[in-house]
Parts: sequence; structure tokens; C-alpha cells
Amino acid sequence: MQATITAEHCNSAAAWAAAHDAMRQSVLEQGWCYGEAVAKASGGKVQPQRWMFRRQDRVIALAQIFGRHIGPLGTFIRLVRGPLFAAGLDRASRDAVLALIRKQYPWRQRCLLWWLPELNGGSESESAMAQLGLRPMVTGYSSIRLDLSPPIERLRSQLDGKWRNTLKTAEKSALLLEVASRAEGTWHDEAFAALMGEHDEHRLENRFLGPDAVFYSAFADAVGRNKDIDEDALLLWAHAGLHQGKVRPIAGILVLRHGRGATYAMGWSNEAGRLVKAHYRLIWRAVAELKSRGVTQFDLGGVDTERGAGVARFKLGLGGEVFTLAGSFV
Repeated sequence: MQATITAEHCNSAAAWAAAHDAMRQSVLEQGWCYGEAVAKASGGKVQPQRWMFRRQDRVIALAQIFGRHIGPLGTFIRLVRGPLFAAGLDRASRDAVLALIRKQYPWRQRCLLWWLPELNGGSESESAMAQLGLRPMVTGYSSIRLDLSPPIERLRSQLDGKWRNTLKTAEKSALLLEVASRAEGTWHDEAFAALMGEHDEHRLENRFLGPDAVFYSAFADAVGRNKDIDEDALLLWAHAGLHQGKVRPIAGILVLRHGRGATYAMGWSNEAGRLVKAHYRLIWRAVAELKSRGVTQFDLGGVDTERGAGVARFKLGLGGEVFTLAGSFV
């Protein structure tokens, strides 16, 4: 007979980060700084609730869940890409953790739970969620996970041939590439502000619903407040030199690191950057920078082959593994 699984709140950044790094996967939405950033960007209206699930002295799962009170209607509960499970955990234990989460947010207490579990798509996952009384509402989220543990030379050889040739061409340009780390104290406020301004303009023009500059600024601030945990914001940008004493990026990307994992958060390029294929150099430089910091899992931030075919092809060219989650349930 297996020991009982218990659920407990976690209020320690160090304990949470250590447990997160011990799970089978490292996921941005389950990182400590992500939780702080969501709370700050919402003006305190959305707050993280961090649960650890133990069997005896071992943490076998964790889930960072966000709650927002909506007056007499109750509380809107959102769980994105969680829970995370320890490697090798059996299905019965996984189902028991899912049931414990559902138990914490019952309908009778006016909890509306919106849940995108970190479960692979398929009938087994759908059955597990159905047993909790939850129905599928949105189809599965897909992304690409790049394993950074092989040597950099092997990673380069695994690139799609056309992608690798484009990278070679891009590397011949005279562009200057720079890297700034919030955790390491090399942050560049001017370059970050320039990139975020372009990002928000792009969001408005294309009605993109992803995080805005307020969230990314809050994440960087959270990294600065939590220097004892292994999380970071990495800014990489390309430019042709100072213009009237100011940095004028022609392309840039933001990568958020969460322990041994990292996630491609956003990228931007103007016409000059696209002409010299600056993004190829930037993303490849990001791979090298992440490896040097001990990162082994690089999530390329989602793929949509229908609405973003060009971006999807670019990410697929890196040679990572495509995965699709079960979808969102209510």
C-alpha cells in the first residue's frame, strides 16, 4: 500500500525553485518569478497559490495556481501547464495529485477552474480530466522543446540544412550582437525599453494576446528581487552601432530562464534585421548562452502551423521535439 500524498502551501522561493528544478520538466508558468510577475502586472488582483505534493519526505509534484476574486460570482482559478511531476511517477499517483488539486477548488465554493494541464494530448489525459468533472474547451497547446545537453557542435549539426546555411550567411554580416542578463547585473534598460516598445506596437497591430511589456518588466524586477534562486531574464539584440548616442536595435529577443529550463518569450525585427537574417544569429547565440548557464531544456514558446506558419518553420528548423498538451479544461 502506497503512502498518502499530502498537499501543502509553499511560501519559500528557494524551496519552490529547488523542487521545480527536480521535476521531470521545467516550465516557465510554474516558476517563482513568473508568479510574482503575474501578481505585479495585475496590480495585485491576481495572486499565485503554490502547492507542493509530498509522499512522505519526497516532493512528487507541484502546481502554481492563480486566483482572482470576481465579487459575488466567486473566484476565477487558472492553472497553466501544471502540475509538474517527478520523473517516473506512476499514473495512479499522477491521478491522485490531479484529484487533490480539484478538491481544493470545488464548485460549491464558487471556484471556476480553468486548467491547461501539463499532460500530453490523448485519450488517457482526457479520461483523467473527465474523472474530475472537467470538460475540454480549447484544443491542445503545441510547442517545441530543444534538448541542450549535447555538445554545441552536435546541436549545430542537428539544425535543418537550410536553417544552418542561413545561419552561416547571417554570421557574415557586420551586425553587433549584445547580451544582457538581469540576474548577472548586466541588464540594459535602454535596449530593453526599445525592444518592449516595438513588441507592444506589434501586439496592437496584430491583436496578439501574449504578455505585454508590463509583464516582462515585472518578470525582470522579480529576478532582481530573488537573487538566491536560479532564474533570469536574458535580452539579446542586434544593432549596427550607436545612432546619435542611442542604442537602436534592428532585432532582439527575450529569453526567460527558470532553473535548468528556459523559454523563448518574444522577438522582434525590423526590415533591416530581416534582410540580414538577424534572428538566426540571435537564437543561435541564445542557445550558446543558455548552455553556458547550465540550461538543458529550451522551450521555443509555442508553434501554430496555421496562423504562424513562417514562425513555426523557423522554430522547427532548430531540430527540437514537438509536443502537444491535452488542451484546456473547465
